[in-house]
Amino acid sequence: MADEPAPRLPRVLAIRAGEGTEAEIDIALDPGLSWFQGHFPGMPILPGVVQIDWALEFARRHLGLGIAAARQFQVKFKATMAPGDRPTLALRHDPGRGRLAFEYRRAGQVCAAGSVTLEAP
Repeated sequence: MADEPAPRLPRVLAIRAGEGTEAEIDIALDPGLSWFQGHFPGMPILPGVVQIDWALEFARRHLGLGIAAARQFQVKFKATMAPGDRPTLALRHDPGRGRLAFEYRRAGQVCAAGSVTLEAP
């Protein structure tokens, strides 16, 4: 039996969506995620670029955004996320401004927050 590749997306624990422009997704950062392998040896953390990618992917899946291109990223990282963490990803889409805001929270603490300007498909 061949080795299965390490997962690239977190495990979804719960989804709360509201009015098509907002969603909260509780996720589990399982230690086997591919992003923890080698980032960093002895102290694995979730890379910031992956956090942005997940926000875009979950916005596509749960807000129905057809994301052709993203530009003008604004992100502030406040705390690291590590294997075993169970953060909530909050997404808010402002269609009028073509902007997606996201925030990762863990136990009431903001780990990362930002926004992405989206180009229409």
